[in-house]
Amino acid sequence: MEISELIEVIPKYMQKICFNYAPSRSKEEMNNTHIKILIAIGKNPGVSLSELSKLVMVDQGALSRIIKKFSVDNLIKQERSEKDRRVTCLFLEETGNNIYLNNIKKINDHIDNTFSKFADDEKEDIVYALKTLEKYLDKF
Repeated sequence: MEISELIEVIPKYMQKICFNYAPSRSKEEMNNTHIKILIAIGKNPGVSLSELSKLVMVDQGALSRIIKKFSVDNLIKQERSEKDRRVTCLFLEETGNNIYLNNIKKINDHIDNTFSKFADDEKEDIVYALKTLEKYLDKF
């Protein structure tokens, strides 16, 4: 496989493994991007807006609007960083945390179901390949 062929493999992985589940929403107006943002905050408590923007690949302007709405809806809380008062840190409120936990459970169930189709040695190969990919991605 040529390195350039990864442009086809990575989106296929993301679609088949990561995004091919039905998100749990507590409010009708939430979409997959909103769920992705809550998951990123849940996995990275205290994340800044600029860090979150990189994690979820949403520009800061659009992300700011979503964060403002999440604050009004009491899904997240914003606190000033103790290290740098110019930076706002994001945390989940109870309702946001419930959405996060429901979605993490659904993702884990989806992954377990997806990988149940593979033999143990195939699962080991996939995990090894993904860990190797992660190791090299960290070098970028």
